[in-house]
Amino acid sequence: MGFNELPYGPSPAVGEALHNAAGRVQSYGSPHCDGLRDAIGASNGIDPEHVICGNGSEELLDVIARVFARPGDEILITEYGYIQFALTANRVGADLVKAPEQDFTTDVDALLSAVTARTRVLFLANPNNPTGTLVDTRELARLADALPPQVLLVLDLAYGEFATPEYCAGVHALVQGRENVVVTRTFSKAYGLAGARVGWCHGPDWMIPLLYAARGMGTVNALAQAAAIAALGDMATVQTRVSEIKAERARMSATMQALGCSVLPSHTNFLLLSPPDQNPDTTEAIVEHVFDTAGIIVNRTREAGLEHFLRVSVSLPAHNDLFLGALEAFLAGASPGTATATGS
Repeated sequence: MGFNELPYGPSPAVGEALHNAAGRVQSYGSPHCDGLRDAIGASNGIDPEHVICGNGSEELLDVIARVFARPGDEILITEYGYIQFALTANRVGADLVKAPEQDFTTDVDALLSAVTARTRVLFLANPNNPTGTLVDTRELARLADALPPQVLLVLDLAYGEFATPEYCAGVHALVQGRENVVVTRTFSKAYGLAGARVGWCHGPDWMIPLLYAARGMGTVNALAQAAAIAALGDMATVQTRVSEIKAERARMSATMQALGCSVLPSHTNFLLLSPPDQNPDTTEAIVEHVFDTAGIIVNRTREAGLEHFLRVSVSLPAHNDLFLGALEAFLAGASPGTATATGS
């Protein structure tokens, strides 16, 4: 429960698509993901010509950085921004700048104050990883409108499905009529295709050829394309699973808070929590106790300012109960091996 994966296996539609595609595995998939882009466009109400697909959204974040930033340029992120943003800046030799957050949430004014003549890319995960917090689309629009035209705003919507469909539509609408805003998405989270590695980017038409020039040829394999198309054709299953995760997220958060933990409001499929004493050593001990007594891996959050937090992915009810029981046993001072499941 440490990698924000969906706990469900492939839906029957995805399983059938993978089976059928396996019979044609000797052939390359479409290098431009034509069928997948058409399906993405139809599902999201956008022009597929404004979409490029990649080997997970991480490939596309890397491509964007390589196209728009050079050594000596600045890449701007929030204080607790997604770790991949820092890695992309490091790969291209750009200087990473972090703007402070308010209550573990993006502060638009702080971002705008951090923009300089050397700023080239602003990466913003929203909902954010690892905090799970979210900025509404009005604030995002204010940010987009106030940025200088030479700064590219990249809105990473990897966890958007765990907010609302309306929110996702509002974020994509920010691309329309703007030349310096793109949105990145993934099939790894809500669609449960983390092992297939499929992501996509929605951007202005002038930018798509530049991204293709920097992206590898055929990086989304034929099996992954088939699985993603099938998942988009079975949105009822996707929405049912998202609803189940959101219900479990609320239940887990309430239970953790009843145990005295601090839990950040989450719009994702994970929760960021800290123990009652907010002591990083206690957090480390919880991580070890949960693994030793329940066999569950959760994520240590070591970023400066988040050392007292741990991140746990929302899973199936039985898995969540196992984690909550281990947490409850630790906080009660129980000896190892006595953890019991908390009520579902």
